[in-house]
Amino acid sequence: MRMNRILVMMTISLLLLTLPAAASDYTLGIFGNANEDETINMQDVTYTELIILEYRDRTELADGKYDGKINMQDVTQIELVILGKEKELTYLDILGEAETVNKPIERVAVLGYSGPLVMRAIGARDLIVAVPDQFSQNPSFYPVIGKLPITGNCNDASQCSFEQLLSLDVDAIQTNIEARWAIPTGLESKKMFKEKIPGIPLISLNMREPDVLPENVRILGYLYDKEEEAEEFIDWYEGYYDALKTRSEGLSDDEKPRAYFESQHKYKCAASGSRLGVAINLAGGKNIIDGVIGPGDPGYGSIVNVIDPEWVMEQNPEFIFRRIFGGYEADDPSKQAAAIQEVMDRPELAMSDAVTNGRVYTVDDFLVSRGGLNIIGPTYMAKLMHPELFEDIDPQAMHQEFIDEFCYIDYDIYEHGIFVYPQPEES
Repeated sequence: MRMNRILVMMTISLLLLTLPAAASDYTLGIFGNANEDETINMQDVTYTELIILEYRDRTELADGKYDGKINMQDVTQIELVILGKEKELTYLDILGEAETVNKPIERVAVLGYSGPLVMRAIGARDLIVAVPDQFSQNPSFYPVIGKLPITGNCNDASQCSFEQLLSLDVDAIQTNIEARWAIPTGLESKKMFKEKIPGIPLISLNMREPDVLPENVRILGYLYDKEEEAEEFIDWYEGYYDALKTRSEGLSDDEKPRAYFESQHKYKCAASGSRLGVAINLAGGKNIIDGVIGPGDPGYGSIVNVIDPEWVMEQNPEFIFRRIFGGYEADDPSKQAAAIQEVMDRPELAMSDAVTNGRVYTVDDFLVSRGGLNIIGPTYMAKLMHPELFEDIDPQAMHQEFIDEFCYIDYDIYEHGIFVYPQPEES
């Protein structure tokens, strides 16, 4: 009996040695990630066994089978996930709710604007059988995806063609139900999907925000059995994101130029809670609109319809950016030039630093709003605002690298497209 006890204690000691020494930056939201780090591996098997032996406290994600119990079935589930042979997988969606999908997923309707881009980036394009509207309008960037059936407006569940979705015989629906953008709200949108198409799992993750994109891409990798491809994309993405964020955060407040981002319409501006505002901050700018509505307001609620022109002049912006659409289909810069000239001609901005120094630019929406590309736009902008700090980074080369490695299309941005106008120098 004593010998058995010694053997058990030795085994537990060895198991403890395999556990991670430090907490991760984020937790991979998949049930089976028992130690709540960034991935699922043999350490999670060990951790679950220790929970069963009562040498570790129970964690929510240790319940790999998602049945309310932690036992050897969870250990088996984790081992199957590691081998890529699991029959089902439960993850935490964008609303923090558990959702279970059956594996493998071979047919999926993707209803978010960023979803098809990210799925293509991780080599899962062939799984997509339907997309929302707008994709047919970008044949150069989506030569294959743009020809798939259109199922409605991704921002409004009530405008989706549920009958068509049912007819497509999909294994899952990847939705855009995030509460900050969706109409109706995320919870209402999710309820509508559940009622209209019962029994079809929903995949709802944040593919827009640069700071959380990698963790959500990693979940997609597990859901679509594209873990290796997802890691390749994450490595590429985080390399540029970390460089951009570290350098920008190292700037003093005085070193950050005053800037604002207009969303298509005159003085409809974006605070730092929106994707356009995030781009300014990542690029090392100081978003003047935060002085009106505050940097913490999230999503499209941070794009203000009316900003007093006199107030803008008092802030004296040093850079003005305007969002514009259709960059991949454009070779003639006349639309971009006209948008810039309209700003330059505003009498209230005539004496601003941005206008007098010619620092008014258009930025293509794809580069600040779409998963994967949403790090490229801020890099272009950083090159404009801090050319010396980002001397070693060529945003055009980075952009082309993304297309060549993750888009599976034949497209040369040096020959086609207008993405940031005018272009940063030496890029």
